[in-house]
Amino acid sequence: MTLRKSFLAEPYYRWLDKRILPYVNRLTLSPNQFTLVGLLLATAVPIGFFLHPVIGLLFMLISGFADTLDGLLARRRNAASVFGAFFDSTLDRISDFFYLLGFWILFWNANRFILASGLIFASSFATVMISYVKARSEALGGTCSIGWMERGWRTVYLLIWAFLVCVLPPFVDLILWAGLVLYFVLTSITVLQRIIYSRMEFLRSKG
Repeated sequence: MTLRKSFLAEPYYRWLDKRILPYVNRLTLSPNQFTLVGLLLATAVPIGFFLHPVIGLLFMLISGFADTLDGLLARRRNAASVFGAFFDSTLDRISDFFYLLGFWILFWNANRFILASGLIFASSFATVMISYVKARSEALGGTCSIGWMERGWRTVYLLIWAFLVCVLPPFVDLILWAGLVLYFVLTSITVLQRIIYSRMEFLRSKG
């Protein structure tokens, strides 16, 4: 289940729609420009983590916040478009990269930095593959909206990971390594989930 359709997201989106969106709607920014703002904030995440983990967390939080508002704003203004969805999805992939790059910076002083770099690279690859498998499946007539680590849940995971780094500094090494290994495992499993699901779906369609 996607985060957007989960029961956990309902209060959040209801709060955005009633309390935040009326103010955002008064701005002159278009939904696509709002998407760009979210990307710019995402590019600042590595710099934020370099300065202090709390700053990195704040940039990531605001970037994710902006990312949820662009779609709501487009629907409020009846400005939703195919290009807007494509543009948002494309910039999301770039934001994912910068989020992980921020965590990579936190590993600079780690004893096994090369290993951490390899896992960050592999995690970034798995993250891209999650989106690619879905996009390719849908282009061929499938659905593939399954998997543990779709984009919404990945963002929540990264926010929780960063939050734990900030509030538990005595255990920062353990949190960084455990968070990275778990992220890599979960994203890799999601890729396999989507490949297996797509195969079964296409086999059923032939039958």
